[in-house]
Amino acid sequence: MSANVSTENSLIRQAVIDVASLPEEDLSLIVEFVSYLRQRRNTLGRKLSAAEVRAEARRQANALKGVPRHELVARFQELSESIRAQAVAKGTAIEGDWQRD
Repeated sequence: MSANVSTENSLIRQAVIDVASLPEEDLSLIVEFVSYLRQRRNTLGRKLSAAEVRAEARRQANALKGVPRHELVARFQELSESIRAQAVAKGTAIEGDWQRD
């Protein structure tokens, strides 16, 4: 049990250090993400209704209103590449560029 508490404390310490070193403009994203995780934990055993999905999409869109378009595009491309790389690693996607429909 003590090892668990120690591991938890070191994770919390590392998270605090990482968040503290972020640029100020990224802090609102951290707050939004923590809010998302909290909400997700509350809804984890049930599916979201269409209204809840729309409300969450609007909330996330509002949170990103002040982020410059070029930064959003860069984040989207980074996330897309990460998802693609995971799919390739799992063997659920084909390596290479999309050719056509």
